[in-house]
Amino acid sequence: MGLGTRNSVRTGGATAIVALLLCACGGAGADGKDGPVAEVYDEKLYRSDLMNMIPPGTPKEDSAALAKGFIEAWARERVLLRKAEDNLSDGQKDVQRQLTDYRESLIVFAYEQALVEQKLDTNVSEAEVEAYYTKNTANFELRDNVVRARWFRLRESDERVRRKVEELWRSGDPEKYRELEVLLAERGARIHDTGGNWMPFGEMQDLVPLRPINPTDWIPRQNKVIATDSAGTFYIDFLEHRLKDSAAPLGLVRNEIRAIIINQRKVQLIERMRNDLFNDAVAQQHVKLH
Repeated sequence: MGLGTRNSVRTGGATAIVALLLCACGGAGADGKDGPVAEVYDEKLYRSDLMNMIPPGTPKEDSAALAKGFIEAWARERVLLRKAEDNLSDGQKDVQRQLTDYRESLIVFAYEQALVEQKLDTNVSEAEVEAYYTKNTANFELRDNVVRARWFRLRESDERVRRKVEELWRSGDPEKYRELEVLLAERGARIHDTGGNWMPFGEMQDLVPLRPINPTDWIPRQNKVIATDSAGTFYIDFLEHRLKDSAAPLGLVRNEIRAIIINQRKVQLIERMRNDLFNDAVAQQHVKLH
């Protein structure tokens, strides 16, 4: 816990704690002496140690509760430490080498991070992304069916309007599709379009009432689908699809590839830095290998 200790023996009693808390005058007790408030094996916790852990101005009742908690935690820690000291070998208890290794690794890591922040080029061109994807397509396997899709929901009781909507929707004519957009806008119906973005089919099912038994078999046979539930009638265009276990489309893994390329550059930069530093040190005769 970071509380100071001095060598001695045994555990302290509640009387010493009460005396400490009733004396609101620094680290010493009423008699001017800095007596122990707890003892565990050969270590003591002193009044001054405890008072340093209690903020000035703390009410006596709160001070008593804080003191009790600190004392018990300190005693438990010392008991556990004593047990560890008694049962570990000298080699197991020698943590200095571990501390030195940890400190050195932290210093090296901090230096390398500073170097990376200064010199790492994080600009990745589309050509680099495409080249990496082409070379490593097999590494990007889909875990789910993914689709590019467009859909809208219509709440309309007039059968003539529904027929008109379906006619415009199925036409494939850009002029008629613009007419459809106007008609839908007049009725407050919004068109959802994933555009160039891919969506897992499972996520799409949270938005539209499509519940095929076997999506992997069903999706490739779909183009335009109408589905109805209590929320209305959904008109769904499947623009493109990729099935699970096949290669992921580039648009879905573009950001992942950029991150991979940047990380590769980072590793290469650090490796070059290490080699350059070592070679410079050898050239300047700071390194002598016997």
